Amino acid sequence: MDAPTTRTWTLAAGLVLAAWLTGAALTLAREPEGPGAVSSEQLIAEALAGDPSKQVNARIYILPPGVVLPWHIHPDAHEISYVLEGTLTFQEAGEKPEEIDAGEAEYLAPNVVHRGLNKTGKPVKLFVVRIKPKDKPLAEDVPPPQ
Repeated sequence: MDAPTTRTWTLAAGLVLAAWLTGAALTLAREPEGPGAVSSEQLIAEALAGDPSKQVNARIYILPPGVVLPWHIHPDAHEISYVLEGTLTFQEAGEKPEEIDAGEAEYLAPNVVHRGLNKTGKPVKLFVVRIKPKDKPLAEDVPPPQ
């Protein structure tokens, strides 16, 4: 082979390899980090107008099939959840689980012990807005209720 043909083949092979690696990277980026891994995307985290000690925090969460979130609270935070896709099973301590379908919303008062489950075979996508103290975490795991 002459030099231009070798360069052409090398360039073509490089482009095919780059395209394959890019596709593989995109596929891997969509996979959960581990079994039942919940992913989230931070949309906004800003001071609440008129009260800089509080923060407005908005996120998108994706709960894969079969995931069970641990019992937890949102310390001193108000939470509004809206199901974008799927059906979330939501349970407050001492209450029966309830199904929240796509297009439905739920308000959760501060410090309520609760958990979320995805009992379906499809991912659940949630849009969640919290108004929380700036100096407190988004969530805090708690022991399961008795």
